[in-house]
Amino acid sequence: MNKPSILHSIKWNYFGAVIKGVSQLGVLGIMARLLTPEEFGLMALALVAIKFGSYFSDFGLAAAIQQKKEINDSDIQASFWFSTIAGLLFFLITFAIAEPLADFFDSPKLAPVITLVAISFILIGASATSMGLLRRNMQFKYLSIAETIIYLISNGIIGISLAYYDYGVTSLVIAYLSQQFLFFLATYAKTRHSIRINLTLADYKHVLTFGGGYSIASFMTFIGSNIDHILIGKFFPATELGLWNRSRNIISMPSYSLLVSITGVLLPSYSKLQHDNKQFSELYIKSLIIAGFFLIPIGGGMFSAAPQLVEVLLGKNWPDAVPLVQLSAIFVPVEMLASVAATACSALGALSLQIKLQSFLLILLAPIMLYFALQHQLIYILITLTAYYWLRFIMYILILGKKLQLKFMIQGEIIVSQLMAATWVGALIYLTAHYLPQINAFQLLPIEIAVGGFGLLLFIVMGPAKRLRQIIRVFLYQKKTNNTAIKLGKMILKNGY
Repeated sequence: MNKPSILHSIKWNYFGAVIKGVSQLGVLGIMARLLTPEEFGLMALALVAIKFGSYFSDFGLAAAIQQKKEINDSDIQASFWFSTIAGLLFFLITFAIAEPLADFFDSPKLAPVITLVAISFILIGASATSMGLLRRNMQFKYLSIAETIIYLISNGIIGISLAYYDYGVTSLVIAYLSQQFLFFLATYAKTRHSIRINLTLADYKHVLTFGGGYSIASFMTFIGSNIDHILIGKFFPATELGLWNRSRNIISMPSYSLLVSITGVLLPSYSKLQHDNKQFSELYIKSLIIAGFFLIPIGGGMFSAAPQLVEVLLGKNWPDAVPLVQLSAIFVPVEMLASVAATACSALGALSLQIKLQSFLLILLAPIMLYFALQHQLIYILITLTAYYWLRFIMYILILGKKLQLKFMIQGEIIVSQLMAATWVGALIYLTAHYLPQINAFQLLPIEIAVGGFGLLLFIVMGPAKRLRQIIRVFLYQKKTNNTAIKLGKMILKNGY
């Protein structure tokens, strides 16, 4: 694996993540003023129902295409047709059970929303192979640009326009479906892979073997990541779910964009190094450092800036969201960071281990969350959820440390330094708000972002972040060396040597 190509891919993914994250927060702020919490709650419930099956509608085939060492047209054809037919099948199943799902959540308005959103199964399945090929070939520049433009068109233009003209929850549905459709067109237009029907069963063996295990592991992760939505949707009014969904999204939208910018590159990169333990371990540690030094400190900053974030992004009618945003800031970055370790496990083929880990944690903590749901204690559900994500992250760290023969102190030192950075950034933002009480939220939030960003930069340059500094120095040296080589080559060509 060519290391500069990995860094180049991550750079483009980060660029796309920043642009998309800013766009998402802007769209969130506008939509929160045009729609009600109940409408957001209905869409959140519909997406839980859809995502419940989306992990099987493409059967993990995008990941299988990335993970396999060598692929040919037969593999691509098998992947495309299986995932497309599976997507169609899940659409029909979901269409048929929309009413029972609405009855389960005691929400009659939910059935038509689920019926419409279910169309996305077909689009997700049809685009899975193209997505896998683009990631396998490290074409993250194209993906970053396409995803950002598509999000702005579907949500920033279509969604906001429909919400403005009082289409309510339908505006969220159409925005989501248009995003999936445009993404399918963009990915296939770039790959133009073979879609010839393949009836050779042997060609389906690898993609189904790996893809099936990957789907189950991802599905277990989904259950853990959405158990809060399931329980709140079942035992609380849709308005409460909408409040929690918007609160969590304030943290998860930028965090998820940054996460995808890392993990999207990592699966194909890990897979190509799966037989080289030393390089695999080195890449995993670098990934943990880079992702963590963005995600964890951002969480610390958002915890302190929660009152301003809620007022600016959601408006003054959402004051109850502040403690929910703060809870999200404690666990969402760790939830995202655990995905770096989960991606490494997937590349190593340790899918059964992931399934066992997720099952153990759900058996341990799901009954506690159910108890608090029955008692209508929302805050305790979320505290238990926080414990779930931290436990999952720690267990992944221990498992990978054993499989890769890494000393726990190495990973522990990295996490402690990231938590210190989060505390430092959070403290700076808290002090900024404390000493500028006369400034309104719209004026204060940009100042907090600037102070937090400068504080993180200062921590990276001067604080206990030596491993990150080492990565940056190596990257800058490689970039300088590459630029020198390019200039020398141009000089040689110009002088005719």
